[in-house]
Amino acid sequence: MLAKEYTVPDVHDDLSRDADQISNLQAGQITQPQRDTPSILGIWRVGEAIYGSNQCSIHLGQPADAINSPRWDYAIKTFPNCSDSWQIKRHVSQVAAIGERVTHPNLIATLDASATAATPYIVMPRLHATSMHQQLQSGEIKPLPVALWMTRQIAEALESIHQAGWVHGNVTPHHIMLGASGHAMLINLGCAQKMHTVSSSLDSVDRLFASPESLVGDLAAMGAMDIYSLGKVLWQWLTATEPASKTMLESVATLVESMLASDPHERPSISSIVMQLKQLEFSVLGKHIGPQGSLKVA
Repeated sequence: MLAKEYTVPDVHDDLSRDADQISNLQAGQITQPQRDTPSILGIWRVGEAIYGSNQCSIHLGQPADAINSPRWDYAIKTFPNCSDSWQIKRHVSQVAAIGERVTHPNLIATLDASATAATPYIVMPRLHATSMHQQLQSGEIKPLPVALWMTRQIAEALESIHQAGWVHGNVTPHHIMLGASGHAMLINLGCAQKMHTVSSSLDSVDRLFASPESLVGDLAAMGAMDIYSLGKVLWQWLTATEPASKTMLESVATLVESMLASDPHERPSISSIVMQLKQLEFSVLGKHIGPQGSLKVA
């Protein structure tokens, strides 16, 4: 059960700006935290550090009673190097609040959290994945149906967030993790806030993907902000996909154009985007996946 000791609404501060670096576990690119983290936090045993920055640390985790277990299936996020205790408490409370209200297969789950512990922490599933940013930067070209599929998965996660009355607030390729099977996961809820509340800071927002109205800084949060960011993500994928028919590219470009409308009221709803992505995905699926070789007659 999620901890509920501390509740402060409408927090957007992102204390893990380098989220894509979490996927560098196997590469050994780890920055060790400067302060020690307790070996036990709540009901969790804290293992080796897999990521560290001046904002947060992430350790492997397992249930505290799993003595001598070789399994470390959880990730425990702490903030040993952040001196602003109030900011930490707000961040943890915000993540816990949205985690209690929204669950989706393509949204990172918050399994436990405590803002009032001596060492505040957040517990999440351990992901064996790389960031979409790394995928895009690798230069590997993907078929258009795969790009649509991955984007649609994130759109469905956003749909669940919006239906619950929240906005993610920082949808970028850095905050989308891709598993080996193509499963996409939207992470980093540190900038999430309730709809119709006003952000107090833009320090943690990736301005390359932020909507024009969100950069103004004094407008209430709305789902259209996430839609704009997702449109920028899909636009990046169009530059990293295999050649497709002119008709198909025009259809996808039309969708992207509507998502990037300067007027947020002219952007389609997230439910409409999910439906359109499904239609586009299925319409080109047969051109990518089909029978290999000639069929044998029984």
